[in-house]
Amino acid sequence: MLELMDWNITLFQIINGAHTPVADAVMGVVSGLGDGLIVALCCAILCMYRLRLGVAATVAFIVSGIIAQLIKRTWDMPRPPAVLEHVHLLGAALQSHSFPSGHATSDGVMVLLAFLIWTYRDWRAYLMASLFLVAASGRIYGGVHFPMDVLVGLLIGILTMFLCERWSKSWRVDTWQKSAWWWRIVGMIVVIEAAVLGLGYRMQPITAQILSLIFPVLALVLVTKFWQRVVHHGN
Repeated sequence: MLELMDWNITLFQIINGAHTPVADAVMGVVSGLGDGLIVALCCAILCMYRLRLGVAATVAFIVSGIIAQLIKRTWDMPRPPAVLEHVHLLGAALQSHSFPSGHATSDGVMVLLAFLIWTYRDWRAYLMASLFLVAASGRIYGGVHFPMDVLVGLLIGILTMFLCERWSKSWRVDTWQKSAWWWRIVGMIVVIEAAVLGLGYRMQPITAQILSLIFPVLALVLVTKFWQRVVHHGN
């Protein structure tokens, strides 16, 4: 156990200590991709195009988040700034509820989702998965989580997404889509989440605040095109 703790701290210090102004700027933004509202909005957008997979991702995001929070509250582990000196921080110096990383848990959902949206032979899947893996590692770089927090969070997210995708195969999605309301409900969820994100939502880390402008604009453009297409084709 002591060797594991030593490894956890040593790897943290290597990653956190490799900071540069350019890396700060990049990681400060990319690490925000794991923010809960960003991931929830991505899942809602996916529902407009692939309803079954989008709902499965939403369920996985919610369930994995609950699991991570239950573990956090059961074993309240200190964060790096609470136990180490000279921690390089991006954002607030958080102190408690370190294990596992909630951001990394959401990132894990998105990592597997990338290969479910596309295929293992599609470069876009690797690009998306890599972005969210970098986002997860950004929690170490930003000084708010140890490597073990991030690793366990990723595993929780990936496993939950895997199970939810398997479960979703038994859902009667075709029946849902026969409803005249399904596309309205999905679209309104996207609009509401985009509005919350864009109207004063505080990103974690705060260095990723620019995402609260980019994602709402993108979401509103996509939902407008989605509604226009559905109306044009008569639902």
